[in-house]
Formats: sequence, structure tokens, C-alpha cells
Amino acid sequence: MGCISKFTLFVTNFIVFGVGVAVVALASIVISKDNTYGVLLSEGTFALPIIILIAGLIILLIGFLGCCGAAQESRCMLYTYAVIVLILLLAEIVLGIVMLVYSNKAEDLIIEGMDDVFNDYGKDDKSLTKAIDRAQHDLQCCGVHNYTDWENFYYGQQHNNSVADGCCKNMTKGCGLDVLVDPDIASTIYTQGCFYAIKEDAKDATIGLGVACLILALVQAFSISFACSLAKEAR
Repeated sequence: MGCISKFTLFVTNFIVFGVGVAVVALASIVISKDNTYGVLLSEGTFALPIIILIAGLIILLIGFLGCCGAAQESRCMLYTYAVIVLILLLAEIVLGIVMLVYSNKAEDLIIEGMDDVFNDYGKDDKSLTKAIDRAQHDLQCCGVHNYTDWENFYYGQQHNNSVADGCCKNMTKGCGLDVLVDPDIASTIYTQGCFYAIKEDAKDATIGLGVACLILALVQAFSISFACSLAKEAR
């Protein structure tokens, strides 16, 4: 039975190690979008992928230590490992519940932050204005919810019936002026909101991260069981 527990614990922790690699890779993909996403999101919002990256590195380390503990059959190491994994598993469950319960609130906070960023367009910070234009053009979006948001932003109030130049499909200086009165507006500018464009663009990474976390939770539960079993049998 000891050999079975040892082998199973080693394999499960190798899977944990693999999931850790997947989480790190997915978080890195989202972070690589920083030049596009970061400028449209309020300060601090984009810290979430960094936190996930750190969590992935911790999972990687735990998987590695679990493999070493199984190989050496150290009771102290195995029990310590089981406690750490149990704490991590409970934290993941709590975090998952919080994210489900407050998902709408989180989206509202992100939208509010984006409103603040877009409202600074056309003011003294020229580099921010250019960055917002580039981000909208790259994501093929306009405004937060949709292009009509520009009527309520500072730039739209200074230039009636206008949107940011980055909304234009053919982006040139001043191309967004007076386009809101254009009857064929859909052929001139992007109409989808940037919040939904980001949400859609990050959907695959989010689904992949969710699947990885589910697999990780199941593997962690087995790891705790086998670590305790192997520790009891170890001399």
C-alpha cells in the first residue's frame, strides 16, 4: 500500500506541477496584453493577473515539494505539505465563492474605472490620449459600453457629436469629429464598447484558467489524502 500511495502522490503532484505551469502560462498571456488592456483599466485593476501569476508560481513550488516529499517519505514533510495544500484548497474555494457572488459588483467597479480613464481623453496628458486611441483601434471598440458613451465624456462635451479618433476604422487626426450625426456611422467607426471587447478577447484565457483551477482543486484533494496515508505508513 505504501508503494501505491507513494506513486499516486508523486503522480498527482506532477499533475499539480503541470497545472501550475498552465496557470503561469495563462496569466502571462493576459499580462502580455498590458499595453492594450492596461491603458483602458483604472490603476490597480490589472494587478489581478499578476496575483494569479504569483499563485501559479506557488502552485508550481508546492507540486515540486510534493514530489520530493513522496520520494523521501518524510512524515514531517508529508504532513506539512498536506496542511499547506489544505489551506490553499480552502482559500481557492473561498475565492471562487467570492468571485461568483460579487462578479457583477466587480464588473461595475471595472466599468467605473474605465469611465474615469476615458473621461481624461483629450485633456493635458497627450500620451494618455494617444494610448487610448491606439487601444481602441487595436481592440476595434469605441467607448466603454458603446460609442454613444463619448457624448458624456469630457472630449465629447468639448466637441459635440464627436468620438475619439481611435474609434475610427481608418484612424487619422480629427477623424472622430461630428461622426455621431453620420447616418452611415457603422461603416466609419467601431461601435462595440471596449469593456465587452476586452471581455470577449480574454474569454478563452478565462475559461482555460477556470478549467485549470477545477482540475487543481480535485488533484489537491487527492494529494492531501495520499500524503496523510503515506505519512502514517512512513517510519
